[in-house]
Amino acid sequence: MAVNSVIELKAITKSFQMGREQIRALKTISLKIRENDFVSITGPSGSGKSTLMNILGLLDQPNTGQYLLAGNAVEKLPDDERAKLRNQLIGFIFQTFNLLPRASALRNVEMPLVYSASYDRHYSAQKIREMAVESLARVGLADRVDHKPNELSGGERQRVAIARAMVNRPLLLLADEPTGNLDSKTGNEILQIFEKLHDEGSTIIMVTHDPKIASRAHRRITILDGAIAEDTNAVS
Repeated sequence: MAVNSVIELKAITKSFQMGREQIRALKTISLKIRENDFVSITGPSGSGKSTLMNILGLLDQPNTGQYLLAGNAVEKLPDDERAKLRNQLIGFIFQTFNLLPRASALRNVEMPLVYSASYDRHYSAQKIREMAVESLARVGLADRVDHKPNELSGGERQRVAIARAMVNRPLLLLADEPTGNLDSKTGNEILQIFEKLHDEGSTIIMVTHDPKIASRAHRRITILDGAIAEDTNAVS
């Protein structure tokens, strides 16, 4: 890609007001994440990792500092511009799957492509179906396209969520506790999918509280009290 980093954070801070007390959730975070990095972000509850993920995913804005996404400053963009970039550049994978309960696996995976039409990125109905079927096949669910979430196991639902996150061919995959609702065997299968996607060139950031899960990433960042306490493979 033309830019050196997928993500570059420069002295990012974030605070919240709770009653009369101001909580400093992030304290001068500076960070680079390059194309094809597989990064885990870990830390105890309240450490700031979820706040950092929300900023990376353009779901929240920092108080101060600069956020460069694909070389472009995005920290102060209006809501509509951030929504457009989320749809085009970022795929989200959540602990709770966040699937439409009454829609088939295929329809769930199609949704980001349908939303793309709002942002001048039009696909025909046939093209949308082809891309969604291909994405489901990549996670081993070619035979589950017509199944609804309640007809799928937890691991299959997470695979649908991964297929949905990938279908727009995003610049970045953000996974928030992606194995948190799964047993260890199924969680390992999901991590194997992430490893395969990484091998194929995807850039992945995974938030987890579990050190064993975090160790599967190629680079591990630990957040403590709103600051980076450890980065096992820091980018210079």
